[in-house]
Amino acid sequence: MTDGLIFEQKIDLPYRYTVGAAQRAFLRGLAEGRLLASTGGGERFVPARPFAPDGRRLEGLEELPARGRVLAATTAHYLPGAPVFGLVLIDGAAAPMLHRLESELEAGSEVEAVWAEGAEPAITAIRHFRQVR
Repeated sequence: MTDGLIFEQKIDLPYRYTVGAAQRAFLRGLAEGRLLASTGGGERFVPARPFAPDGRRLEGLEELPARGRVLAATTAHYLPGAPVFGLVLIDGAAAPMLHRLESELEAGSEVEAVWAEGAEPAITAIRHFRQVR
């Protein structure tokens, strides 16, 4: 039997990711308070992307309401402030998106986006999703 050796190190792999047309439109839409979905084959996907989960090319873009329902949620207790993250199925979308929630919510809770003022083109333009009362 051989004793194992554990060596901890940090490997720095710098890279630059350039977004494509669908992601660029999505991020710019967020800065304007709009939620854009990629479309194709009668389905819509948020965040907008060039390909569907099955590999089909998605050619169109369509604005969807920034509302939906929580499919699952979890609290990240190990992070400062213990943020809550959830899978939100946007109304009209075929698959959920991961984002912050205002608070821990049960599956099925109806939510809407809370927009950040003066946001840059980034996912953080949506501060979080809050429960629709």
